[in-house]
Amino acid sequence: MLLDELKADKNSNFLNDIEKIRICGIQLLQLTNAILDATQQNVNQHDWDLKGFSTKIRWELITPLSTVIGYCEMLLEEAPAKVIPDLDKIQTAAQQLLSMVSDIIHLAQQQLYILESGGGYFPELIPQSLMTTALAQSVASTIQSLQADTSESLATESGTILIVDDNETNCELLSRQLERQGHRVAIATNGLQALRLLKAIPYDLILLDVVMPGMSGFEVLMQLKRNEQWRHIPVIMVSALEELDSAVKCIQLGAEDYLHKPFEPTLLKARIEACLEKKRLRDQEILYLQQVERLTEAAVELESKTFDPDSLTDLTQRTDELGQLGRVFQRMACEINSREQRLEQQVQMLQVAIDEAHKRRIVAEISETDHFRQLQKRAKHRSTQIQRFDTAIQPYNGTQDYRSSPPLLLPSVPAFSNASQNMPQIVSIHSFRGGTGKSNLTSNIAASIASQGKRVGIVDTDLQSPGIHVLFGLDEETIDRTLNDYLWGNCSMRESAYDVSHVLLERQQHPKNGSSIYLVPASVKTNNITRILREGYDEETLIEGLCELIRELNLDYLLIDTHPGINEETLHAITVSSVLVLVLRPDYQDYQGTAVTVDLARILTVSEMLLVVNKAMPMSDLEAFRQQVEAAYDVPVAEILPFSEQIAHLASSDIFCLRYPNHPWAQAIDSISQQILSQRRSRCLC
Repeated sequence: MLLDELKADKNSNFLNDIEKIRICGIQLLQLTNAILDATQQNVNQHDWDLKGFSTKIRWELITPLSTVIGYCEMLLEEAPAKVIPDLDKIQTAAQQLLSMVSDIIHLAQQQLYILESGGGYFPELIPQSLMTTALAQSVASTIQSLQADTSESLATESGTILIVDDNETNCELLSRQLERQGHRVAIATNGLQALRLLKAIPYDLILLDVVMPGMSGFEVLMQLKRNEQWRHIPVIMVSALEELDSAVKCIQLGAEDYLHKPFEPTLLKARIEACLEKKRLRDQEILYLQQVERLTEAAVELESKTFDPDSLTDLTQRTDELGQLGRVFQRMACEINSREQRLEQQVQMLQVAIDEAHKRRIVAEISETDHFRQLQKRAKHRSTQIQRFDTAIQPYNGTQDYRSSPPLLLPSVPAFSNASQNMPQIVSIHSFRGGTGKSNLTSNIAASIASQGKRVGIVDTDLQSPGIHVLFGLDEETIDRTLNDYLWGNCSMRESAYDVSHVLLERQQHPKNGSSIYLVPASVKTNNITRILREGYDEETLIEGLCELIRELNLDYLLIDTHPGINEETLHAITVSSVLVLVLRPDYQDYQGTAVTVDLARILTVSEMLLVVNKAMPMSDLEAFRQQVEAAYDVPVAEILPFSEQIAHLASSDIFCLRYPNHPWAQAIDSISQQILSQRRSRCLC
C-alpha cells in the first residue's frame, strides 16, 4: 500500500528505499518459515544442534532486520507526513521481531547450557531472560533518546571512511548514514578490493565485516597491521555474531573496536568520532616527528650550504613551540646566508680593498724613520753574516759536524742541538689587529711542533695585554719571574722561563724524545704593565735575551707572540725572525694592515712569510679565496681556519690541538707546523 501511494503521487525519492525494505521483508518471511519448518521435530532428540540453531537465526535474521530498521530510521527524518505512520509501524514490527530473535537466542543458549551441564529444565529462567532483554532494550532506547538532543550540537570530525562488507545493501545503508554525517565514504565488497583501494587512497577509518567470502575480515585485518603504511589506520570490526572469542581475536590483531549488528546509530557515530579523533592525534604526532626530523636535516643543510629557507614554510606555520623554533631557525639561516654573501662579495673585492696609495704612504712614513733605518742596517748586516756562515760550512755538506772543525772567523754562534746540524729558528707570530686569535694559534703551533720531538720556546712579548700563559695552566700565583723582570735586570732570561712540557705528557701517551716546551710569560700585574707602557724597554736587551734563551735551553724553535699593530718592539721581533706568520681575519682593516706589514717585512729582508686566515665563516669556494689572498699579498696562505664553536667553548682553558687531535681544526694546525718545519733553516744568527 505504501508503495502504491508513493507511485500514485509520483514521489520517486523514497521508492528505491521502500522497495529495499519490502525485499528485506520478503527475505525475513522466507527465512522465518524455513527456520520454523526446520524446528518441526522432536526437541528432545540429542542430534538437534542448539548451538547451530542459535548461530543460524542470528546470522540469517539479524542482517535483514538491521537493514529494515536502518532504512526506517533514515527515512523517518525526511519522509512526507502521510507516510510516517506506516514507517513507524514497519520500524516497530522490525524491532519487535529483533527482540523476539534475541530472546530465542538467549533461550537456546540457556537450554544448551542446561543440556551440557546434565541438568533439568528450569522454566523460571525464561521470564528472567525476557525481562533482561527488555530491560537492556529499554536502557538502550533511553540512552539513545538522551543523546539525540545533544548529538546535533556536537561538531563531527569528518573523515574518509572505507566500508568493507559483502552485503551491498548494508554497505549502501551505512554509506548513506555516514555521508549525512559529513564523511567521505568508499565501499569494497571483499577483502582484495579493499586492499586495492587502500593502495590508491589514504583512508582515515575502516569499517570491516568479520564474515566475508574469500578473504575474511580477520585476514584483511592481519594484512593491514603487517603493512607499515596502513598499520596506523584505525579499524572497527563489525559482525552479526556476538561471539566473545571473535571480539577478543579482533582486538588482539589490532582492531580499535568491535561492534555488533544491528548498530545503534548514536553508538556507531560515537565510536567513529572517537576513532577519527585518535587517528587525527596520531597523524599530528607523526607530522610533529617528521617536522622535527626536517628541522634536524635543515641544520645539516645549513652547514653544507644546501639549505632552502622555503623548505620550512609548513613547519613555521605551526603555533606551538616547534613552530617558534622553526621561525627562529629560518630567520637565523637567512641572516647567515646574508652574512656569507656579504663575505663572498668582500672576497671578490679583496684586491680592491687594499688601497695601494694609502699602503705606500704608511710604509714610507715608517720606513723613513731613523729607528727603522737602524733595523734595516742590522738586518742587512745579519744577512751578510748568514751568507758567510753558509759559505763556511758548505764544504762539510752534512758529512761532518762543522762544530768539530777549527774555529771559523764568524760572530758568536749559539749552541746547537746535538741531534741536528740546522740552526735554531725564530718564528714571529703577528697580527695587525687584536682579536685574531693570535695567542691561541701560537700555543697550538708550539705544541704541534714540540710533538714532533722538537725543543720549543715561547716568549710573550705582548707586554701590554699578556695572556698566553693561561693556556698552559699558569696564573699570577704560580708566576714569580716574567719577561718584565728580565728587561728590568732582575733576572736572566733563562730564569724567567717555565718548563710547561707537562701539557704534552698529559695529552700524549708516547711523546717523542726531546719534545719540550718552555714559556717566558709577561707580567699580568697592573703596575708592571703600567711601568712598561710608561718607561718602555731596551729592544737590544730583548734580542740578547732571545739569543740567551736559545743557547741555554738548546732550542730548535723559538716562537714570539708579538703585540698587535706596528711599533718599534714589533719591528725588532720581525727583524730577527726566520719565519714571519701573519694572522688575519677576512676583514677590510685586516687586509689593509696586513699589506703594510708584508711590505715592511720585505724591506727588513724577511724572506719566509706565511699567511693564516683565522675565524673565517664557511664559504662556497675556499680555494678561490685562497688564490685571491695569495695574489693580493704574494705570500703563501698556510691555512684558512674556520670559526669553531668548540674553540670558543674551550675559552682558552686548554690547548685545542692536544685535547682534540683528530679535529679538522687541529689537523690544520699540524699542517701549519709542517710548513714551518719545512722552511729553509737559515738567517737566525743572534
